[in-house]
Amino acid sequence: MSGIREETEGALIDRARGGDRIAFGLLVEAYLPRIYRVAYGIVRNREDAADIAQDAFVRAYRGIRGFDPSRPVFPWLYQITRNLALNRIQRVRNREGTLETDSLVDRNRGPEDAAVADAERTRVRRAVAQLNAQHRTVIELNHFDECSYREIAEILGIPIGTVMSRLYHARRQLRSILEEEECGEPVR
Repeated sequence: MSGIREETEGALIDRARGGDRIAFGLLVEAYLPRIYRVAYGIVRNREDAADIAQDAFVRAYRGIRGFDPSRPVFPWLYQITRNLALNRIQRVRNREGTLETDSLVDRNRGPEDAAVADAERTRVRRAVAQLNAQHRTVIELNHFDECSYREIAEILGIPIGTVMSRLYHARRQLRSILEEEECGEPVR
């Protein structure tokens, strides 16, 4: 998903650890869209997400020499981004008491289509929020943050088989929640 192969990623990391800014720039180019989506998924604000993504890569650049090149880079970048995003939310809440969010209007659709899509995203997010913490986390990492099973396993420190099992059960539970909501039955 990152746009670079694992072998290439390892070579770029080795070069970046040696101070090669061009190699690090290629890593940024490959991972920036995903890191932005991770940040946006947490803060729900485009400007803040862009700032957080930039800050995440600055921190990664400063810490690249200590990074274990035998490990995949995305889980490491994900953790940096997540921590920065959660810190940003906390600062905003402490300062303002609430968190502002951007409107998610797609410029290629009319306002009615955008409203329907936004309502559906809200409905799915609400259903995901009802999952237990383990299921919610794997759904968010896989579907919203577009992490591979391997990346999820690395981030959570669990075997890939456990990731697959949790995703299977989380999807079944999510489908059940959404179906119950559609039928007008009480939602848990």
